[in-house]
Amino acid sequence: MGEDLEAVVQQLKELVADLSVDWTRPHPNRVYISVEKQNVRELGRIIFEDFGARFATATGSDVGEELEVIYHFAYDAVGLVANMRVRTPKGDPVVPSVTPVVPAAEWIEREMNDLVGIVFEGHPDPRRLILADNWPEGVYPLRREHRDGA
Repeated sequence: MGEDLEAVVQQLKELVADLSVDWTRPHPNRVYISVEKQNVRELGRIIFEDFGARFATATGSDVGEELEVIYHFAYDAVGLVANMRVRTPKGDPVVPSVTPVVPAAEWIEREMNDLVGIVFEGHPDPRRLILADNWPEGVYPLRREHRDGA
């Protein structure tokens, strides 16, 4: 048949054991792995290359005093979604890019830079992707201050 979900989750835990991460599992088929900025690229590499999960997408959010990026990986054999979460203060909106180890993340990181203002350090092509060239610098449409009309 297929692989066992619990065995797959245990394998992932073993692969990331050397990194300082926090785990949550709100649903049997979904795990969130929170990581510090300095380890985000390595964790992304482990999930993508060593674990063999498929990169699905990423989301960037303004969560108050911080900005959050969640990279969503799918391990289709057991229907597992592994979400890698990293946060950064709004005053230092820099996160290492995972594009060097997960090439498919290139455009979504550019999109998050445009819309949320997260700077992806080491990104191979940090040009704007969505916003017009004459869009004002420092104005990010998906930040709370623009959403809430403040």
